[in-house]
Amino acid sequence: MRHKKQQKKRPHPYKYVQFKGRFGYSFDKEKPKLNKISVGKAIGIYEEEIFEQVSSAFNEVMDDPELVLDLTKVVSITINGGLLLKGFCDEFYHKYNKKPNIKSPENNKMKAVLKYLKIKNYQDVKVEHYQDIMCWQVLSYDYTQGNIDFGKLLATEIIPKCWKGSHTISKHSSNIATSVSETIYNCKEHAYTGTKSNSTFKQWYLGVGEYPDDTHKFSFCIYDKGIGIKARLKSNPSGWVENILDLSRSDSSMIELATKGKKVATEDGRGQGLKNAIELLAKNYGEIDIFSDCGFFSSHDENSGIDRKPRLEGTMVSFSFPVEYNKESL
Repeated sequence: MRHKKQQKKRPHPYKYVQFKGRFGYSFDKEKPKLNKISVGKAIGIYEEEIFEQVSSAFNEVMDDPELVLDLTKVVSITINGGLLLKGFCDEFYHKYNKKPNIKSPENNKMKAVLKYLKIKNYQDVKVEHYQDIMCWQVLSYDYTQGNIDFGKLLATEIIPKCWKGSHTISKHSSNIATSVSETIYNCKEHAYTGTKSNSTFKQWYLGVGEYPDDTHKFSFCIYDKGIGIKARLKSNPSGWVENILDLSRSDSSMIELATKGKKVATEDGRGQGLKNAIELLAKNYGEIDIFSDCGFFSSHDENSGIDRKPRLEGTMVSFSFPVEYNKESL
């Protein structure tokens, strides 16, 4: 009796996929892991723990261009945090001629911030859905740029763009804006001196707008990655109210010294701008915060004058003051 030839069983196609993986990839093999540095839920400078984590992540990615900056969980970025992120990305591009590897936030509003800052582009995310982002103005300048009339720039372009006719600026607020323009000049003139004069990265940043959590407070934030206030004062010690050559002075006390101004202003009035701005802010219920190196000065925070653990490369000055709304525009 002839036996039927036994047919060879074919493996079921799903089993092939199950055991071998699509295109022959084996599931037993470990998938390559991305080397990434994660940032928590917020990017900002005021909370010491958050700033330390953020600046540490930025430094690690700056030193290793293959690392991924994981922003997946970020749900909050303040204006000054936006300047930190913008400064980091610009310097990274300057150093490596490419953008840093960024894992995008899951939060659509944070994607809108990254798109607005021109750090990443998302076709399906519209910045104009978030009005508190649209009122920001984030500008960057190169140290080598020629003379800029910052007073005019603030009055005719930056402020009107942010406010879009919905706010009333008081006389005091106008004076504050004028004093802010002098602080901008100081940043441009003095930030990249001394050891920083040889640096090829000489950007500084101006952020202007309302804080998302307080629509009645307007802020100017100026940020540079320059020499810092302490080093700057020590390089030019003459004329200040107190002796600045005392080596035991903390970073915070050097900032406080800068806010007192010079004994005698120069012919063009320089050396009194920060002092005048603080006085005008006080009259207008405004506030100022200054960060430089490990130093912190504030007109309203009880921790003012106490050096912080994380170090800020350069200087950040934030002026904020209340504004009024035009009733017809609401």
